[in-house]
This record gives sequence, structure tokens and C-alpha cells, in this order.
Amino acid sequence: MHLYQAKAGDGSKKKGLRRTKSYFTTPEEAVSEAFALKGEMDSRYANEIEWDYKGSITGKSDKLKFLKGYLNGNKESTAFYLEILRVEHDEQIVPASPIKPKSVTKEDRKVFKKVVEMIQLKNA
Repeated sequence: MHLYQAKAGDGSKKKGLRRTKSYFTTPEEAVSEAFALKGEMDSRYANEIEWDYKGSITGKSDKLKFLKGYLNGNKESTAFYLEILRVEHDEQIVPASPIKPKSVTKEDRKVFKKVVEMIQLKNA
């Protein structure tokens, strides 16, 4: 059995964001948490991050990066990103409940569905 963790990269501070010890049993929960982290970044940067919804999803089954964004659309800057990590289940890890995003756009829902499908295919 695998567990999943949501991670976000803050392009301005150049560091990752995630809730410590927040592992989820399903890809849907992890992606939901990732979009909640996206909402936090959007709020922190006054919605000035332009997300590239047409960008590619990269990585392998244990580390899948998706949805890059750039502050004020400057693609020369360090990108913001969302990522799902897959880890082996360990008896010491207790799965958590995801934080639900406050708002989800139509584009977010499309990416959500695409990422979940991709994770499920890679795990098959």
C-alpha cells in the first residue's frame, strides 16, 4: 500500500511548503491538499501568480510535478509548483485528513482530474 503527500514550491522564497506528517491514503486527498496549498500561495501573493494550466505534468510515479505558476507571469523567475509524492506505507505513519481548498476554478478541476488519472495509471 502507498501513501501520498502534497507539496508546493514557493518560487519567491525558493522553498517547499507542506504540512508535516501529512500523508493521505488516496491520490484525490493529496491533490485536494495540493490545491489548498495553491490557495495559500495565491492569498500570500495577492493572486499575482499566473498558473500555467496548459503545462505538462512531469515526473515518475513516486514524484509527480504539476501546475507551474510564475509571479506576474515572469517565466524567467523561479516557478511555483504543485507536487505529489508517493511513499511506501509505514506502520508509524498515520494518514491525515486533507485541507479542502477554499475555492476551485474550472481549470483547477480539469488539472485535478488529469493528475488523479495519471497517478492511478502509474500505480497500476
